[in-house]
Amino acid sequence: MKELKAFLIVVLVTGAIYWGVEPYAHSILHPHVEPANFDFAKEDTTLAKTNVEKAEAALKAAQTSGDKSIIDGATKTLENAKAELEKYSTFWADINSIDLSKGDAASGANLVAAAGCTACHSIKSAGFEPAMDDKSASEAYGVAPPDLSNIGYLYDGKFLAALIKDPAMALKVTHKFNDTNPFPMTAFYGAGGDLNQEIADLVAYFKSIAPKEMSDRDVFIESCARCHDMKYVNVFANGNKQSIANYLGMTPPDLSMYIRSRSELYLNNFINDTQKMLPGTSMPRVGLNEKAQKQVIEYMREAGDSKKEERETTGIYIMIYFAILSVFAWAWKRKIWSKLH
Repeated sequence: MKELKAFLIVVLVTGAIYWGVEPYAHSILHPHVEPANFDFAKEDTTLAKTNVEKAEAALKAAQTSGDKSIIDGATKTLENAKAELEKYSTFWADINSIDLSKGDAASGANLVAAAGCTACHSIKSAGFEPAMDDKSASEAYGVAPPDLSNIGYLYDGKFLAALIKDPAMALKVTHKFNDTNPFPMTAFYGAGGDLNQEIADLVAYFKSIAPKEMSDRDVFIESCARCHDMKYVNVFANGNKQSIANYLGMTPPDLSMYIRSRSELYLNNFINDTQKMLPGTSMPRVGLNEKAQKQVIEYMREAGDSKKEERETTGIYIMIYFAILSVFAWAWKRKIWSKLH
């Protein structure tokens, strides 16, 4: 009977920690955020509205304190949050006004040269080779400009339009880059015609030259390996590491074990919107469509947690073993102690 009581106490304490303390601690350290949303217009405006609501609540709390410096800081934060909401609402309204269905791939092909895309970017599938090697390019721009052959596969049309129109806004790095510190890729102001039509034509062109399928490894390399290593599978950043570190403000981490050190949910949300998970980070939004993002995470799992199924199965076997062992231990104890009473 004493053993049963001790067992029940252990179960209750463990249960309280596992289902009570741990979730509470997690909610404090990792506050709930909305799940990844691949409608980036809705994602950005929703996050901006949430930030305004948080800033309003913080201002009310500051006013209660009566501390002028705290109130002034909270007021400034609220003003900035409202400005961000206005900025993203206007930006995505402009993007939504572009009729991508009217894009003409042939016109887009002509625009690629006229708009100067190939001055920085290669499009190897269309015969445009890079103007310089990756190391030199990263030293010039901070990070090597990507080849554009596959961007029609990686991004949906609306995000691609946003990326062409104003890359700093689409990638959510306007807090880092401004008029005095301009983003390496300039906004597209048109090549003399109707701006919205030209953007639609460029999107149509990039969609037309994109492959129908890509391997998980190729998607990861295209999406992540301009900055990040993944040494477990011999993937290394394709530029000057010091230039990349200067560009981002820190050396980008190796991603080999990120599938295990971060949860899959965290990675999904972070890749989808870096600012939602880590406000103020210098890492740009990746902007992948849902299919490409799943491929990136699957490749990270293959690289860093290839034994997951085997490990989980082994865990079940161990639990079964201990359950059987407990039965035999209890039976043995009953047998031994029955002779002493």
